Amino acid sequence: MPSAPELQPGDTVLVTDGPFAQFTGPVRAIDRERHRVELVVQIFGDDTRIDVPLDTVEKVPNA
Repeated sequence: MPSAPELQPGDTVLVTDGPFAQFTGPVRAIDRERHRVELVVQIFGDDTRIDVPLDTVEKVPNA
C-alpha cells in the first residue's frame, strides 16, 4: 500500500480519486488501522461527512 500522507484532524485535504474526487474539506478523524479518513465536504450546500480511503487524499498546502 502506498505511504499515507501525514495528516492531523483539522488539516484540509483534496480527494483525488473515487466518487468524491475533487472535493476538499477538513479532516475530522483518521483511522490508520482501516486506512480510512473521515472529512466534511460541501454537497449541495450542506456539510456532509464522508469516509474515504487514506491513500485517495492529499493535504492542501497552506489551507
